[in-house]
Amino acid sequence: MPEQLETTGMMLGELKGQMRELIHNVNNLATKLDGLSERVIGSAGLPKKIELLEARVTALETDKNKRDGASGIIATIMKSPTIGWLVGAAVSAWAILTGKVHP
Repeated sequence: MPEQLETTGMMLGELKGQMRELIHNVNNLATKLDGLSERVIGSAGLPKKIELLEARVTALETDKNKRDGASGIIATIMKSPTIGWLVGAAVSAWAILTGKVHP
């Protein structure tokens, strides 16, 4: 009978140790879940912020495309040899008409 009590005592000790380990693991999980909950609550405004940022990016892209289009037209005109010929002809006409150069 004493042997049976000793075995029962050992089994109770093992069960007690396993219960402590389970309680410890549950507490660790609860701590992790609390941290995750705080992060989720803290990021509740993200969808609205993303929506606002998408609108800003779209506006900036539109503005950039307008500016690129305008500078593209101006650059094309400035690179055109026709403009050079017109400026040269205008300067020549001015010089002849003002008497700076004799034809």
